Amino acid sequence: MSQSIFDILERGPATSKQLQSLTGLSQTAVSLQIRKAGDRIIHKQDGRTRLYMLTCFAFNSGDSLPLYMVDAHGNSTAVAYILPLAHGGFYVKPNTGMPAVLLGESGDGFFDDLPYFLDDLKPQGFMGRQIATELAHHTGEFPADPRDWSTELIGQYLTSNGDDLPGNFKVGHQAHLRLRFPPLVYTEDDYPTLADEVLKGVKSGSSAGGEQPKFTAFNSNRSAHVIVKFSPKGDDLVAKRWRDILITEFHAVEALHDKGFPAVEARLIERGDRLFFESTRFDRVAEHGRLSLISLSAVDAEFTGIGANWPKVINALHERKLISIEHAYDAIFMWHFGRLINNTDMHLGNLSLAIDGDVFRLLPVYDMCSMGFAPKASEVLPYGFTPPDKVVTPLVADIGEVKRTAYDFWERVSNDPRISIELRDFLEFGNPINLGGDDSIREIFD
Repeated sequence: MSQSIFDILERGPATSKQLQSLTGLSQTAVSLQIRKAGDRIIHKQDGRTRLYMLTCFAFNSGDSLPLYMVDAHGNSTAVAYILPLAHGGFYVKPNTGMPAVLLGESGDGFFDDLPYFLDDLKPQGFMGRQIATELAHHTGEFPADPRDWSTELIGQYLTSNGDDLPGNFKVGHQAHLRLRFPPLVYTEDDYPTLADEVLKGVKSGSSAGGEQPKFTAFNSNRSAHVIVKFSPKGDDLVAKRWRDILITEFHAVEALHDKGFPAVEARLIERGDRLFFESTRFDRVAEHGRLSLISLSAVDAEFTGIGANWPKVINALHERKLISIEHAYDAIFMWHFGRLINNTDMHLGNLSLAIDGDVFRLLPVYDMCSMGFAPKASEVLPYGFTPPDKVVTPLVADIGEVKRTAYDFWERVSNDPRISIELRDFLEFGNPINLGGDDSIREIFD
């Protein structure tokens, strides 16, 4: 019994000869049906073989979803169309002005799952769980843990709720047509209330990754979108330890700025028995402008598949001519710096790239702090840190400059009157970080 072309392509790609054989139609008849199907049937050239594929309805939004990129002025341009495929996967159909990197490692726009550049847009981390919990409560369809969301649910979120996603992508007509409301504005004086609301699950916003409690806001005093981390209330050991870590994050970015490396613009604010670390978002401009942002994790998954280690992934991207030697140098320098300041949390999600034409460029580093001092399962361990053995990578020949930058960081921290007595004692008398009288730290960093 003959089958229709649509029935066959529902199960997977097929060549013209396969369609002819399974339908009993001539080549002319098959070609005519393919033309009549319009954009519902697309093709992929695999060497000399042309494979036909069927698109399908997905995300409650259709079978051709426009992908918009928002510019620094808040204007949107449809740079591509995302076509869900009946047999699974997606095809990115280029439109005018589409950066070539959106086509993926293969360069043909075909993806086995959601395109890599959308992977960061699903809710994740502390704020992502808040968003997922809220959706689970209101819809009953979304799991409370975003890690349990299917591709279909992720797509529904991106098209229906994704008007304030990280970066500058909007997916689907609904997100594009949604009115640009002025952002809710706050000042530093509002931060204690916002922190309390976040911890109660009342406030959610743009999903910034990471497990530390935080919120996003538009600070009217600075006319800027910001991400704000905060310490626990009070003066117990846990609260003091997190205050110390936020202080190290501030001095890390200041030390990097002094050397000309790209790091977030940040400041420390004390309000309401908490310490707040406020950093300016580098994917936002004024009220409505946006800039691109894709995590190194997402880029690695598509183009290199290494899975860990900034230098290895950055080197691989440089070898593929996807990132410049200058940006590769900066990224690897900052990774070495992080290891010397006890940053134990430099996973691939903690470094991001921007789309720059048909390549990537490095974005300011964030979450650069002495995370190795963080409480473990709410237990505060005594301060301790053993610097790593010397590691040399091809793109960073001057390890001495890395050490001098790290030494500058530790001096900044030790001179900050806001650090705890415990951290001050460790830096003055501890081993190996000793900024007191005996020069032991100089032996490490010289």
